[in-house]
Amino acid sequence: MKILFINPPSETPFKKDDPYYPLGLLYLARILEKEGHKVLVKDYYRYSLNEKKKEIIKIIKNSSPDIVGLTCVTMNRLSNYELIKIIKKINPKIKIIMGGIHATSMYEQILLNYPVDAIVLGEGEISTPKLIKALGERKSLKKIKGIAFKDKEKVHFTGLEKYIENLDELPFPKHELCEKLIKKTKTAIVITSRGCPYNCIFCSTAGYWGRKWRARSAKNVVDEIEYLIKKFPYLKTIVFPDDTSTLNNQRMIDICEDIIKRKIKIEWICSGRLDVISEKMLCKMKEAGCKFLAYGIESGSSKMLKTIKKGITREQIEKTIKLTNKVGLDYGAYLMVGNPGETWETVKETVLFIKKLKNINFWSVGRLEIYPNTEVYEIAKRQGIIDDSYWLTDKKIPHYTFEHSEDELTKMAYYIVAQHQLHKGLPNFIIFCFKFFLEKPKKAIRYGLLKLRVLGQGNVEKDMKNKSKGKKIKLL
Repeated sequence: MKILFINPPSETPFKKDDPYYPLGLLYLARILEKEGHKVLVKDYYRYSLNEKKKEIIKIIKNSSPDIVGLTCVTMNRLSNYELIKIIKKINPKIKIIMGGIHATSMYEQILLNYPVDAIVLGEGEISTPKLIKALGERKSLKKIKGIAFKDKEKVHFTGLEKYIENLDELPFPKHELCEKLIKKTKTAIVITSRGCPYNCIFCSTAGYWGRKWRARSAKNVVDEIEYLIKKFPYLKTIVFPDDTSTLNNQRMIDICEDIIKRKIKIEWICSGRLDVISEKMLCKMKEAGCKFLAYGIESGSSKMLKTIKKGITREQIEKTIKLTNKVGLDYGAYLMVGNPGETWETVKETVLFIKKLKNINFWSVGRLEIYPNTEVYEIAKRQGIIDDSYWLTDKKIPHYTFEHSEDELTKMAYYIVAQHQLHKGLPNFIIFCFKFFLEKPKKAIRYGLLKLRVLGQGNVEKDMKNKSKGKKIKLL
């Protein structure tokens, strides 16, 4: 069968040189081609639908697919819904299947409101080939695990397919289908593990990949790296997009030692949890070519770390940052504001805490967004600020605004960034302000330097001392 996989445009387009591409579709492409299907993959995520609508229509008409598969995450759901209409208008006989985190979370809503033939829930490597075979042979879908479909106005969920325990059994993704982007960025993507055993209230990852952490063997990971270098000799960087690639220190050490043993010269970056980092692992990572490690700190407030169920403490963060500095590995942090219970006091605690962490790097601070299948989503529904019908509107992903307005959340975020840049020195602060103005001139003018209260490096410390003495603090 002829299959066209599309990663639709995002409502918030990424930078055109962003190196990420849809690995899930490339895994499926490799598997389905081995079964004799003809597969085409198109990635439009970093563009807007208006930019690429004509091109997508042309590709659908020219390729005449039997099946179109769409990746639906919350950030591109609107493009998905528009493409469904376009596909059915071009040829009503084309079967449409869908997968992705948003489709998995909201499968019933989608099936009841859009002409989608089936939705694959969670991992797709087992369920999708069976589904495509059944659709091609016009057989019943009821015995295929891991999918949902509509029959006579009723949605049928067949139960989840088992997660793939041995990820080494999967073939390497067909990276060459995204060679144009790989060549442009000189970067390839390799996922080394799936699943997350933690319970952060803002994250929907575990609801998709499962709470059990499953990892590829060191040899299998390095085999793929070696394959990529031979396939794309101009390659300079590998990105490991795993949520918790460093969870098992020994496995990461084994990956590094194998890279060193094979004399592979490649730079790579990954993210890691701060409570499971050892000095030995960091040393091996640096020796094996790791050039950047991203840590999910989120907040410098003990109260907020507990609220979001991050499972780490300020003491663990400080210890790991000291180790990372000692080893000399470059690193950065993910930070956010606006979780339930956030106040200007917790924001200022974050500013003070970040000042302690040497060499840390970040240019932005996220404002908490509400995603389906997260604890924050359930909290927001109980508070009456959102319900499932929201995802049928054309509105963008909402921020959590039960306690603070979007305006206030923006002030909090820019306050942390500006204070950090000023702490790093006046030149850094001037560069930050210049970039802020170029990227968002209206906000830069609106909030201004005086409103951000960054003219004095001691403002935060003074405010916290006043707070401890019971004095009222005037915020922004």
